[in-house]
Amino acid sequence: MNTKKPSLKKQILNMSVLLAMIGLTFFIIFRNKDGFSIASVGEFVKKIHYPFLIGAFLCMILNIGFKGMSIGVLSRTMGYHKSPLKNYSYASADIYFSAITPSATGGQPASAYYMVKDGIPISHTTAILSVNLLMYTASLMALALITFILRPNLFFNIDSWIVKACIIAGLLVQLLFLSVYVMIMISEKLVMRIARWLVSIAALFRIVKHKDEYIGRIDASVVRFKNSVLLLSHSKKALFASFMLNFIERLTYISIGVLVFYGALYNIPELAGVKISVIDIYALEAYCWFGAYCIPLPGAVGASEAIFNNVFKMVISNVILLSSTMVITRGINFYISFIFAGIVTLIHHIRVHFIKPKIEEKKQKA
Repeated sequence: MNTKKPSLKKQILNMSVLLAMIGLTFFIIFRNKDGFSIASVGEFVKKIHYPFLIGAFLCMILNIGFKGMSIGVLSRTMGYHKSPLKNYSYASADIYFSAITPSATGGQPASAYYMVKDGIPISHTTAILSVNLLMYTASLMALALITFILRPNLFFNIDSWIVKACIIAGLLVQLLFLSVYVMIMISEKLVMRIARWLVSIAALFRIVKHKDEYIGRIDASVVRFKNSVLLLSHSKKALFASFMLNFIERLTYISIGVLVFYGALYNIPELAGVKISVIDIYALEAYCWFGAYCIPLPGAVGASEAIFNNVFKMVISNVILLSSTMVITRGINFYISFIFAGIVTLIHHIRVHFIKPKIEEKKQKA
């Protein structure tokens, strides 16, 4: 796993792309909705019942916290007792860099960099983050299974085949990842045989240019993941705790949208006639989240907003209220969340690169 210092140039480039996408998304949202404006969002916020809104912000903070707790549980299993604030910082780095990089590819390397800086060897850091990713994917699929069992009708009631396709594709991608992880644990040789066959086909069509080099990288990744699981497989309690913390993290994330919806339902007369259960809202939020996984864009910006509007229009018929609910939900669970995570990461970065070295220098002089 790459543990290089996050490149400032790449961060600026990624942030520029993300900001351009955000600008384009909101330009389209505010231009195409009759009567919908920034003032509409302001009125919506004024009307929403504040205890629910405060709860949504708390869920945003706790969402990062549960990720950090999972990292902490796995770290302690390997003998590294880092403080809750440090684990929170590792999780924040993951969320921040995932938000600004395509397909969330920058999250784990950023977490790994700060964990190594704090004295956890790269081999153990890789093990902790790899197993945490495995538990994250497993918890996602468990939540998807529960959602489809409890509320399959809501999926079929979505009237956009594109959104349905996104939901299915997003889950299939995650199921593929989980299947590969399981196959590696069962037989890494089988995985490598399949990988060589796929790479050979890709090389035949000139999709892959350096076949042997590509296979070598895959082989190294497979071995690294297998060793990571073996390092932590002795503690079933830690693995189960990591799974449960990741599952709770996902529920907490989804709860942000649920609280925003019920905060509006509580105080806004136009929504007073909406009769829907808490399980239904959790299911709708979950379907929105599943659909975003098939979009290889930073934060699935643009696509997530479109999916939300398509899914929730079966509940909220008023276009202005629908768009306002979407803007506040996405504002908290993505935009404000990654800014907050970025601030936490920046503070940790300053501590690691500026404050800590000065303290150590003073100790040496003393």
